Amino acid sequence: MKEIDLIPSTLKEAVEKLAELPGYGEKSARRFAVNLLDMPRGEALQIIKILFNMLDKIHPCSECGIYTENDICSVCSSDDRNRSVICVVEETFDAFAIERTGKFNGLYHVIGGRLSPLEGITADDLNIESLIKRVENHNVKEIILATNPTVEGEATASYIHNLLKDKNILISRIAYGLPFGAVLENADDFTLSKALEHKTLI
Repeated sequence: MKEIDLIPSTLKEAVEKLAELPGYGEKSARRFAVNLLDMPRGEALQIIKILFNMLDKIHPCSECGIYTENDICSVCSSDDRNRSVICVVEETFDAFAIERTGKFNGLYHVIGGRLSPLEGITADDLNIESLIKRVENHNVKEIILATNPTVEGEATASYIHNLLKDKNILISRIAYGLPFGAVLENADDFTLSKALEHKTLI
């Protein structure tokens, strides 16, 4: 008996596209699509409208890479920030997490991921060259490497350290108040605060 493909082509296409997102697999993509279909049409359209609006308005800050609605984000444009210290993070939400602690008053630099040879992610895919230019062209005195405490995060921090070690600046690494393998975005504010307080020079 010939097997019938019950999955509508439009649903299949949506799942395939969602599954291409980092951190998504087929199951989570399928769950997202089906949940959207199960919602009242008005609510589903409202979510789609919000997502469209986000795509239309949000972009990386031209200086640090944090997602913002303006050309320059509120951190980079603030006169109250310590512009001699830059905290390097993998993603925007890592910067948001650190900002919530209220313990950091410098600037950020979002590199947009981490080195991962297995996934084909190299230094050329990351926002590292602009970090080097910021250090060279501005009065930067310290870089805090706040990549996630994972194998890839450590490799990325080590790579950046090697690029900057001869630039006559302090280079520190957030302390391991964070368990190895953790993700900054998911850490509680107290743990992140302690990690920042006990950062170590490298």
